[in-house]
Parts: sequence; C-alpha cells; structure tokens
Amino acid sequence: MSENSHIMIPKKVETEDQLDFHFLRRTGVKYIEELGGKLWTDYNSHDPGITTLEVLSYAITDLGMRMNLNMEDILSSKDKEKNIENQFIKATEILPSRPLNELDYRKLFIDIGLKGGSTRAVKNCWWVPKTELIYADCKTSRLALNPSDLGPDAAIESFNVKGLYDLYVEYGEGLEGEDSSDVCDRSNTRIKILERYHANRSLCEDLVDIKEIETQSVAVCARIEVTNKADEELVHAKVLRSINNYLSPEVHFYSLKQMLDKGYTTDEIFDGPLLDNGFIDTEELRNSQLRKEVRLSDIINVVMKVEGVKEIREISIAGCNGSLQQGDEWLICIEHGKKPVLCDLSSFSYSKGSLPLNINKKKVAEYLDTFLEEQEALRVDARLNKVLELPEGTPYDLGNYESILNEFPDTFGVGTSGIIGNPNVERQALAKQLQAYLLFFDKILASYFKHLEKVKEVLSVNGTLKRTYFTQALKGINGFESLVNDYVTNDDDKLTDSLYEELDNSVERRNQVLDHLIARFAETFSDYTFLMKALYGQSTDEIVLRNKEVFLKEYSTISTDRGLGHNYNLTADDDIWDTFNVSGAQKRIARLLGIENYKHRNVSDSPVLITKTPIGNNKFTYKWKVKDKDNAIALCGVKIFQIEYAAIKTLNEAIYQTIQIDQEDLENALEATLNGTERIGNMMIKKSGMDNFYVEIVDDSDDSVVIATHKKTNPYTSQQALKDGILKLVDYLKYHFTEEGIFLVEHLLLKPSVKNYDLMGGIGCMAIEDTFIVMYDGDGGTGAADPDTFMTTCEEGCESDIFDPYSYRVSVVLSGYAYRFMDADFRRYAETVIRQELPAHVLAKICWVGDRQSEVETAMTDLSDFERTYKKFLLDKARNNISSLGQSTKDLLTSLTNLNNIYKPGRLLDCAVDDNDSLDGKIILGQSNI
Repeated sequence: MSENSHIMIPKKVETEDQLDFHFLRRTGVKYIEELGGKLWTDYNSHDPGITTLEVLSYAITDLGMRMNLNMEDILSSKDKEKNIENQFIKATEILPSRPLNELDYRKLFIDIGLKGGSTRAVKNCWWVPKTELIYADCKTSRLALNPSDLGPDAAIESFNVKGLYDLYVEYGEGLEGEDSSDVCDRSNTRIKILERYHANRSLCEDLVDIKEIETQSVAVCARIEVTNKADEELVHAKVLRSINNYLSPEVHFYSLKQMLDKGYTTDEIFDGPLLDNGFIDTEELRNSQLRKEVRLSDIINVVMKVEGVKEIREISIAGCNGSLQQGDEWLICIEHGKKPVLCDLSSFSYSKGSLPLNINKKKVAEYLDTFLEEQEALRVDARLNKVLELPEGTPYDLGNYESILNEFPDTFGVGTSGIIGNPNVERQALAKQLQAYLLFFDKILASYFKHLEKVKEVLSVNGTLKRTYFTQALKGINGFESLVNDYVTNDDDKLTDSLYEELDNSVERRNQVLDHLIARFAETFSDYTFLMKALYGQSTDEIVLRNKEVFLKEYSTISTDRGLGHNYNLTADDDIWDTFNVSGAQKRIARLLGIENYKHRNVSDSPVLITKTPIGNNKFTYKWKVKDKDNAIALCGVKIFQIEYAAIKTLNEAIYQTIQIDQEDLENALEATLNGTERIGNMMIKKSGMDNFYVEIVDDSDDSVVIATHKKTNPYTSQQALKDGILKLVDYLKYHFTEEGIFLVEHLLLKPSVKNYDLMGGIGCMAIEDTFIVMYDGDGGTGAADPDTFMTTCEEGCESDIFDPYSYRVSVVLSGYAYRFMDADFRRYAETVIRQELPAHVLAKICWVGDRQSEVETAMTDLSDFERTYKKFLLDKARNNISSLGQSTKDLLTSLTNLNNIYKPGRLLDCAVDDNDSLDGKIILGQSNI
C-alpha cells in the first residue's frame, strides 16, 4: 500500500528556526512591538523599518542555509591542505593498536606475505607462553639459570620469568617441502616474523623461539554416495577441503565491507594491529586453535554439508602411525602441540546409486588449485578494500558575503545604483545615514559568514590557525570610501587584527579549542595546567598550549603505540642513541608531562654551566651560565654564591622571570623604538656606548635587583638585532631550553639468555650482515651465565616469597635536577602519570637522579654513568656483540643499583610550630617521604 502512496508537499513548511523567513520576521516584529510599540504602529511591508527587518531576515536565512549544509560540505575545501581528509585522524591511524594479546600477535604473523605479497607465507600460527625458570639461593640471593651453578649447599627456590613466548608456525602452501627453495622461503619467513615482532613488541615481553608446528597424521576412509547431477571430482575436492579445514581451520582475510556485513562495528573491525591484507575475524581466529582430538561425528557432519553429497555409506578414522594406540574408533586424541593432517592412507570412494565412480585425480587437483586461486582473489580484494573512506563533500565558498545594502529597493538609494531620480543633498545625506547605520549589521553578518568558513580549520586536529576570531572586508558598497576611514580591504587578517586584537585572547581561546579536541579522545590536561601555573606563572597558558599542540599532533602514534616496547633489534647508530626508537609508554608519558625531548640521549650534557672558583681556605664560589641552541651564552648570572644550590635556585628564578610576558605583549612592545631605558616584562633594556644594547633580567617585585644579563659582554649593535635577539631568547627559554629527560629500562631485556651464546646461529640459509643472530634451531643447551649479570633478588629468608626482578618490571630514570623535576608537587603528579600510563601489570621503579656533567660541587655521576652504560648495552644488544654483552649488562646493572634520588634542599620544620609559610624548601614532619 505504501509503495503506491503519492509524494506530497506538506502543508506546514515552517521550521521556526534560522531557515524560516516568516518566523524570523514575526520574531523581529514582536521585539519591535515590545521595545517601541508606543512610537511604532505600522508593521506592514511598505514601512521602511519593516523592509530593513525583512532584508536582515533574508540574510540570516542565507547564513542558516549554509550552516544547514551537510557536514562534509561544510568541512570540504578546494585547498587540499585544508580539505576534510587533513582535518581528522583517520580510522586506520587512531583505532588500531599494537598487539596486546595472543590473537593480536597471530593476526600480525598470519598477515605476512611472501614473493611480493602474492603468497601467504604463514597459514596459521599459535602464540604459546614460555616456561623459563631462574633459580635463587635464598642464603646468598644469587641467581642462576641452572640450579647446579648455585652450589651443593644452596637453599634453592625458583620462579618462572613471565612475558616470554614461543611461536609455533604453520607455513603457507608451497613452503612445506624440503628442497632448498622451500627451506629458504621458510627461513625468509622466520626473519620477517622476527622483524615484524620486534617492530610491534609489547612492553616487558619478548619472543624466545620460532618453531614449525609438528603434524600428526590421521587417515579417513569413506564410501560416499553423491546426487545424480553432481560433479564427482568437484564433490571430492570439496570433501577434501572441508576435512582439511576441520583438522586445521583456515583463517581468511575479509574486506571492510565484508566485516560490516558480518555485523561488526567500526571500532571492533579496527581493534588490534592494522594488517596489510585486510581484516581477520577475531572469532574465526579464536576457533582455529590446535585440535586436541578428532571426532568421527564431526567429520561426518562436515562431509554431509558438502553440496552434492547424498549419503555416507561407510566411514572410519584411524591414526597413520602404527605405534599410536587407538582405543576408540570414534575418537583420536592429538598430541599436545601437534596439528592433525590427512595422510596418504586415507581412501575415498564415490558412487551414484549402485554405480561406482572413477575419480579423475588430475581434475580434482585442478579444482583444489581453483579454490586456492579464489581464496587469493578474496585476499587481494580484502587488501585493496580495507580503508574507511571519509565522505566526499562539495566545497562551497561559505565565507562569500554580499552586502545587505544591495538587497534594498532602489528607492532607498543605498545599493550599487545609488539614488535614482533627483540626487539632492538631503537625499544623499539620508542615504549615507542609512548606509552607515546598516554597516553595523553588514559587519556582524560578514564576520559570521567568515567564521563559518574557518570552522574547518579551527576544529582541525592539524590546524595551524593562531587567531580564533575572524572577519572579512565589506565589498561592493556604493560610496564606501566616504563612509569609513582607514579601512583595510586587501588583507582580511590585518583587518581582523585591527578590529579584534583587544578582544581575541587567542592563547586562552586556542587552549579551549584544544581542550575540546583532546577531550574527543578522553584525554585531559587540567591537572597539568594547574601545576604549571605555580611553576611558570603568566606564561603558563602559552607553554601549555604548545604542549597540547604537540600532544595532539602526535596523538595517533601516542595512542596506538602506548603499549609498545622499543625495538632493540635495529642496528643503525640513529636507532640506538639520539633516537626516537623508544618505548610507546615513554613517548606518551613524556608528552603528558610536557617533556620536550624524550629521545635516548645524553641528558646530563646540559646547556647549563656551573663554574667553580677557589677563594682560599678550601672554599669556593659558584656562578651559572645558560647556553643556547648554537652553543653561545644566552643568559649569565650576575651574583656569585658560596653554595651551589643557591646558584641553581637563582638560575631557575632568572628563567622564570624572563618568560613572564605574554607573546603578544612582547611583540607589541618591540614595535616601538628602544632607547635603552625600557622595561618589557621583567627585562630591562640597557644601553652601553652609542648603539650597544644588552638586557638585564630583574626581580618582578623589585626591578633594582638584577638576576641575570643577556649579551652584556657581546651587545647588540642595532635596533633590529636587539628586537630579534629578545624574541629569540624568550622563544628559546619558553619552548626549547630543557634539562629534562626520561629513560625507561625494561628489566626483561637484562635477563641472561638460557641459550648458550657459543651455540647460537642464524636460522636457515640467510644471515643479515653477519650480525643478525636469532635463537638456534636445535638444542642450544642450558649454558651458564656469569652470576654478576643477574639482577638482585630477595634478601636472606626468602623461602616464602621470592622476588622476581625481571617479570613486568621497569626502571624509569629522570633528570632530577631539572627545574620542574625539583618541585615536589610536580614529582608527585609525574609519578602518578607514570603509574597510570604504564600497563596495569607493569611495575615501575622511578628514580629522580642527577647531576649535570657541568656541576662541580658533588662527585655524584649517577646519570652520566647510567647513560654511558645504557648506550653500550643497547649497542651490544642490538648488534649481538656476544663477547661484550655480558660485561655491558653487568655495568648497566651496577649503574642502576647506584642511582640515587636527589631532592631539593630544604629545612625540616615541625607543623606544630608557627613558621613562615613562604619559606622555600619547607619539609613538614609526617608529610614528607625521603
């Protein structure tokens, strides 16, 4: 009935919103009645005021129509850099994650292709936890891989190291043979597995060995009757495929459309690692586990489902190995870790009624090849159709605005035609007055249209706009020059600045926009911003804004890689040190804490210089300097101290005072000519000689107290050099100067191997640059390890509780002398973030260590020693430097043991005693943990 119903235009077309002209007109008249009902009684269309209302209502409907466009149209742009695909983090970038569980790793390895991706190298695989015991002597706390190494009198207990796995692989079609090409293909596949694993290794986990799955042969004998019209060769090929798929279920790749048709949602489809060849159904993969038993009833069931099979007249199963005892004709048990396969003893005969059939084996083989080709075609389709396409919109010129003056009847004399008829002075004056009055509405509407055009850039995750208010020049107005003076018509940005500069607090509003964008990913910077207020004062918003921009820019990586361990298998120099090849947790923690540089690097090589000068009687004085990016002196302290910490405290105060100025205020102040007596924020401009300028940093409460100087010994010789230098100094100290660094050491990677290094060799027929060595194929033996290469375990009396120092444990090392890292509140916040962002099963030991290499009062070199030994360990680990790996492991363990937390000096006070709350470094009894 509904199919024959006519399409009708509804009688009620009012929408009562910005699209409804009559609604806008009625609402406007209502306001006029309320405000001027005693003076204005004519609300008919001929009234000039009502005409004005109608024109404005029409303009609003135009704006409403553009706002009501499809979202993809609003977000589209003719400029590719601003188009919709660059405004969002794509589903393929934000929804997948690195492997987290067994199924994720299986997907990752099944996805591996061979020979240009046209052949499946891994048909299936199984991720199996590895049992690896370490033995402890509870009397001496010594550890060993072999209990006999601990001596006959040892009180031995053991623990199983968690996070280690073996991979059992079922190779793809054509890789099962024993000729040289098949062996090499298997070897290449194993190398690809290792490379892919280490690029996706989870934090505190490792792959120990790759093993080819063993098989257990099963014979199936059956007499089958097929239907009269069935192709017996096709039926036999399908029967073989069905039985093989039952014995070892096949895992298929699907396209995005196929997964959606299965009923999966987008987030479910993209859950886990992103694959090259499409998507794998998680439930199908879960059901493809190794079989523990083969049941005859199940085989009967799968055979009867084959199209063309009419009846199974006789069927039986048996083991092909004569030594295998079979006590049940309906069931065969499969040995642990083996895959059942059909053996050559299997026999199938077919008939149509009482007529026996002869099976053409060559034709059956052709059908089986066809099945493989069909599967490969589906895999190709899945590989080519795995992207969730963004909707394509039509880009419109949403900001284009024509003045409402040109919509008035010609009798008003305000349009492009001017006054029609007698243009006397009075009519010209009245027209100018109306034009000037309507310019206010014109400007408001033009700004609204411009804001609508810019919304795609303001709310883009890749947006680079600094402004948050927008407008555009009014054009096409007759006699405009006589209405407005000094109006910028050729540059909308300059016009925006001239009109909205005082109104647009771009830093505050941009922070609000980024808060909205970050909240889309359930992230927040509110606690971080609150803490930064106490550390950076007025410049907090600008610094936090930069932190948010960097965080959002890198969010796809920060989100996807949050559980990733660093790839210790890469051997290039820039993959080992001064590298971004660090764990995903390290990257994420650094960005949440606003740490600018999270690379593995020499953090202790600080841009801060502390100079020590002897003054007799075994006493010294201290002074500080700060180097810039070009290794030149950027800031120099003016006061000499007899305590090193006092010098460092003044250093932090000088940096704090230097950046206490809003960037916009700074730029405005530098527009004027500087004569050497100005104060800009806490910077005093000084002049020495004719045209030599330098800068003094003063205390904000007393500008007579000079804390530091900039370019006093090498002054600026021109106004432009001075202004550029001040901008460069503030920018450097706000955004680039850093003494902060972070390292994350996975304890599992420090564990000695159970393999004997002397017996290790490459797999198969391929080695890579003679440095790529993986676990030995055969029996590597247990070997012995130097006891000094083990981490420490429990003290005496550990019989009831053995401490496992390796499983899911990390050490997080930070430069404790940095300005923010010396603050107790920031440390507490940072430690909370570290523990929250690490996977729940990973336990962290957090160390705030120092000192700078340039510090001279203390002899502690904790951080520099750690950096040196950690770099050497990473190099030996990556390049398999077998002869020195043991020693570098020992050295690293020693440096980790010697790490000492450093604290900001303070005075110990009793909270019951009245004291000055402003005292720096106050420590209250019962509220401090040292």
